[in-house]
Amino acid sequence: MSGLYIFKNFAELSESESAEVLRGRNDPEVRRWMTTDRVIGEEEHRSFVASLRHSPSAVYIRIERAGFFLGVYSLNDIQAGSALGGFWTTEHARRRMLALNVVYQGMDHMFRRFGVDRIYGYQRVDNHSALRLNGLLGLQPCCEDPGEEIQLRKIQITREQWQRRTVSDSRLQKLLRRTEELNGE
Repeated sequence: MSGLYIFKNFAELSESESAEVLRGRNDPEVRRWMTTDRVIGEEEHRSFVASLRHSPSAVYIRIERAGFFLGVYSLNDIQAGSALGGFWTTEHARRRMLALNVVYQGMDHMFRRFGVDRIYGYQRVDNHSALRLNGLLGLQPCCEDPGEEIQLRKIQITREQWQRRTVSDSRLQKLLRRTEELNGE
């Protein structure tokens, strides 16, 4: 299954790939769940991508499957084996019911390629799709941040938990395989 997926660091994107990422990020359905829901301009996007070339604490990966751009997985604040993970999926991925697969592949790639021992993140408590998806992948809530205007819940998973979860959870593996089959594995 992972052979279908291509992971490309933002620092290595062509102009057209980068433009496609920007269009995806500015999709109203993606923006509505972001911490910052404003539209990102081309120059700001170019500057952000350029800053990633020399950043030891952040990596953004564009994820493709069978020639289609499906989403982004990112790690920020990489330090001492821990990183803040984040993702978003494109309309194409959502239409094809591939969001779970995209995030699964992205997290697996990050654990394997970048050697982090723990990925943590924040999810909006009103984003029920993300709550279900993160639950399926084994991310565990560890606390809520009542001080925020937008209610966020901190979630996390260790590499060891990830490896145990993804190997032993037959329901998760069945969902992933079935979705891949429906999309022409």
